[in-house]
Amino acid sequence: MKLFYLLLIALFLFGSCSKNEEKQEAVRPVFYKKVSETLVEGKRSFAGISQAENEAKLSFKVGGILEKIHYKLGENIKKGSILAHLNDADYRINFEKALAAKKNADIQLTSAKSAYLRIEKLYANNNASLNDFEKAKAQYESAKSMAKTAQSQLEAARNQLSYTKLKAPFNGSISQILAKENEMIGAGRPVLVFVSNGAIEIRTQVPENVISHIDTGKTVQISFSAIKNKIFTGKISELGKSTGVASTYPVIIELLDESDMILPGMACTIDMNFESKKIDNQYITIPVDAVAHDEGGDFVYVVQKSNTEGIYLAKRRNVNLGELTANGYVLKEGLNPDDIIITAGLSFMYDGRKVKLLEE
Repeated sequence: MKLFYLLLIALFLFGSCSKNEEKQEAVRPVFYKKVSETLVEGKRSFAGISQAENEAKLSFKVGGILEKIHYKLGENIKKGSILAHLNDADYRINFEKALAAKKNADIQLTSAKSAYLRIEKLYANNNASLNDFEKAKAQYESAKSMAKTAQSQLEAARNQLSYTKLKAPFNGSISQILAKENEMIGAGRPVLVFVSNGAIEIRTQVPENVISHIDTGKTVQISFSAIKNKIFTGKISELGKSTGVASTYPVIIELLDESDMILPGMACTIDMNFESKKIDNQYITIPVDAVAHDEGGDFVYVVQKSNTEGIYLAKRRNVNLGELTANGYVLKEGLNPDDIIITAGLSFMYDGRKVKLLEE
């Protein structure tokens, strides 16, 4: 009998706990947000940096010791000016050797030509043998070939000597110096970064879900952290069609407002306006934590009133979403501005569950 009563008490306590758990699970407090509160302007912002319209990393075509850099950073330089030069002693020796070889080849050619013309006349008058004529002719042809080769070697040596000087490709200035004087420089190693004067453009990167919504000629607003209380207008001039880093695409923006305050390398923010699901020139975004996914697609839980005061029902609502922005998913269809959606704890939700609303 004692055992019977103990079992009865245990069952009663278990049943009471189960009822309490059911009662606690029956009404779950949730955070919420009214859809109209998620309306934002159709604007996206991207980080960018200013750069010169023309920029080139300059290097020598030959290697050697960097003897002199002739200009300092920021100095105005005309096209064709010598920016830097290598120690050209070895290249000058090679040039002089090639020049001497060319002169010797020219002398040999002159001598061979004279001998050939003389033998040719003798052979025409039957005063020289065919063997002598062919031999003179062969020596003349050989001398011409050697002179041609010597000329090519001289031109190559002259080019090698000229390559020891680094010249400005256009009017501009040096923005970076990447090597030091008396340093051994290999052919092709960047020594200077040279930028054009005047026109400035902006470079930025946009994600893959944005690039298809941008066209050349689109105007944007640009602000610089270094230039307070000033907004500049730009126009998209180039769109990259191949992805860069982390699935982003390069975009080049032409500045329409000229200013001496804007220099290459300045950080800026680019604001672009996009059209989407609009309500009074605004569009709806849904917080990421308010969206759930399953085999049926994307959905949210909308709060509806019940017959009990202060108690609501969570109702599943399928939604059609667009791109993911910094504010959440852009809504294409499925919700109205007056709808209230649950913004957290979706893993504990099911269709028809009772909830009560918590103030944030």
